[in-house]
Amino acid sequence: MNLKSVKFLVQVLVGALLLSMMVFYASKVLERKDAYNKYEAFFREENDFDVLFFGSSNMQLMVNPLQLWNEYGITSYNFGNTSERLPVTYWTIKNALEYATPKVVVIEISQFGQTEKYKDMYSVHLAWDRFPLSPTKIKAVYDILSPSDPRYELLFNLILYHDRWKELTEQDFSRSYSKERGYSANYEYIVYERPEYKFRIDNSATETEGAMYLERTVKELQEKGIQVMFVHSPEVNSEEKQARINAVTLLAQKYNIPFIDFTVMDDSVIDYSTDLSDTDHVNIKGATKLTHYLGEYLINNYDLISHAGESSYADWNSSYEKFKAASEGIVLKKSE
Repeated sequence: MNLKSVKFLVQVLVGALLLSMMVFYASKVLERKDAYNKYEAFFREENDFDVLFFGSSNMQLMVNPLQLWNEYGITSYNFGNTSERLPVTYWTIKNALEYATPKVVVIEISQFGQTEKYKDMYSVHLAWDRFPLSPTKIKAVYDILSPSDPRYELLFNLILYHDRWKELTEQDFSRSYSKERGYSANYEYIVYERPEYKFRIDNSATETEGAMYLERTVKELQEKGIQVMFVHSPEVNSEEKQARINAVTLLAQKYNIPFIDFTVMDDSVIDYSTDLSDTDHVNIKGATKLTHYLGEYLINNYDLISHAGESSYADWNSSYEKFKAASEGIVLKKSE
C-alpha cells in the first residue's frame, strides 16, 4: 500500500471516528433525561450493591435506599419503573446483573397475572434507555417487542429523540442526576379504609406470560446464588386482583422464596388513612414505614453487613443528608 493510500485510509478512519463521536454526543443531548436521571447513580457506583429492588411504580415509591443506608448500612438500588410488566422486569434484572452482583433481589409482584409483555413504549424506554447497547439488551428488545414494534428506537434512541432539539433546555446539557438511588417520593395522601379479602387463589394467573417470566427470573437468580424475595405493596384491590396476587404463593412455595404481602398481612405496616397517595401507591410516610420493615427483615434473614463508617461509602452519607434536608418539614397535601 503506497503512502497516498495510507493517508486516505487514515482520513477515512478519523472521519468515521469523529462522526461517531458527534452522533454519540447528539444522542446524549437529545435523549429524554428521565432514564439518565433515575439510573445514572447505579452506573456511577464504585462499590457493589447488597440488594436490588425491581418491579413497577409500586416498588419505585415504596423503598427508599438512602433510608436503608442510614438505618442499616445496606447499599441498594430501586429499579421500580412505571407500569412495568414482569417480562420487562426479567430483562431489566439480566441487564442490571451485568453491572452488579447483589446478595438479594427483591421483586414487587403487583403486576402478577397481567397477560401483556409490556404496558407501553414509554415504560420500556424508561427501563432500558440508560443501559448501554449490549448482546443482553438486544436480546431483551427482540424478545419483548414484536416485529411490528419500533425495536430500533430502543437500540438506537437517536431515532426516537432526533427532533427534540426544538424543546431542549439547559438541563439537557447538564450531566447532573438524582442521588436517591431510584426512589421517588410522593407527598400527597388520600384517606382509605383497609379492605378485607376472602382468601382465594386465581390459578389462571399462574398460566400467564408474566408468571412464566417470573419463574424464569427465580430459576436464573438461584442458579447464580442470589437470594430472591417477593413483596406486594399495600393496595386497595378488587377481590379479583388480590386472588391473582395470591397465586404468587404457589411459586414462592415451589422455590422456597419468602413472600411478604403488605396488603393482607395480619398487622398492617401502614395506616391506610394517611400513608397512601392512591389505591396502588404509598406516599413518603408509607415508604418510610415499609422501608424500615424491609430493612429489619433483610438484616435479620440474609448475610448482610453494615458498611457504615467505611470511607469508600462517603457519598451515601452525603446523599442521605441532602435527601433528609430536602424532605424534612414537608407537609403532605391531600389528594383530590
